[in-house]
Amino acid sequence: MSHKRILLVDDEDIILDTYSSLLSEKGYTVVTANSGRSALEEFLNKPFDLVITDLSMMDGDGLSLLEKIRKRSPDTPTIVLTGKRYRIVSEFVSLLGVNALIEKPCSNEIFLACVRNSLGQSED
Repeated sequence: MSHKRILLVDDEDIILDTYSSLLSEKGYTVVTANSGRSALEEFLNKPFDLVITDLSMMDGDGLSLLEKIRKRSPDTPTIVLTGKRYRIVSEFVSLLGVNALIEKPCSNEIFLACVRNSLGQSED
């Protein structure tokens, strides 16, 4: 079992349910948040080994969340989920030190590979 704590942020319940279940099945401890504000509260209360966030949410965007996380904990790995992958988005998130940019939807295998890679883990 991994015992790594992952914060999963998205304003779509289906994404939270799907990826949370997938990660839990692989032994990760997953905390979900459906807004940037609630995600930041979770992040400030207890450390996480990885943050996975949607880029565009109803209460703001994942970029501002990433900026706040990066200021607070620059070494925390991050993965960005996005419905549309634009070159400018790729360039901006790379400036924030994001470990992976995943276009939704993606296969479970790709998602888990990005998680393992971001956490420095080998395939189980």
